[in-house]
Amino acid sequence: MNKNKYRWSLSILMVMFFVSSAAMAGKVKGDNEHARKWNKFADDILQLHKQLTSKTKTDVKTELGGYSGNPKFYKQESYYAKSNGKLISIVQWELKSPHHMHSIEVFVRDEKGRVMRDYSATYLPDYRNAPTQTLVSLHNYNGDLHAFRTFEATGDRIVERCTGKLKSEEVNFILDEDEIAQALDGYSDVMEQADYKACFKGMPDSAGKYLTPQ
Repeated sequence: MNKNKYRWSLSILMVMFFVSSAAMAGKVKGDNEHARKWNKFADDILQLHKQLTSKTKTDVKTELGGYSGNPKFYKQESYYAKSNGKLISIVQWELKSPHHMHSIEVFVRDEKGRVMRDYSATYLPDYRNAPTQTLVSLHNYNGDLHAFRTFEATGDRIVERCTGKLKSEEVNFILDEDEIAQALDGYSDVMEQADYKACFKGMPDSAGKYLTPQ
């Protein structure tokens, strides 16, 4: 999958979960243990960003962004490896409070430059008790297929996505949390389909140790 398609997939995830963030904020506000864990997850992603960018020379692209009514809410810094131009991470900082991280995404790649894991955390613009989006995606490559499974920092499996080709046939599907649950409970046979099995062959069902950003 090319970078544009991959960024499009990430955008889908960002929209899906940002829409439900207000409801999540209320839940987290009353749960200090969740708040502690999710803030640590965000901090760990930031430390991973620092590790990766300290080990390679980078080009940094900076731009401003925001939301309706607040178009200049954050400064976004995108880090690319000088050696191959691959995206390493994207960090957004609040303009009015520069020490407040608004959002972060980090991409861990293999020796071929393919994304193997990506991590993200996002705070609401007016809510900083804890991030309301905390995600880890594990990626899988079989032949011409690229699949990923996305988990919340709690370990819940919430999105599955696959694109590419299988025996010259186009493969392009995405499953949300409800569709995954229905399949796991036996109410759908989507996981028995040939394209699904080919996409996720050899891939773990859980995030396991990778729930800790690394």
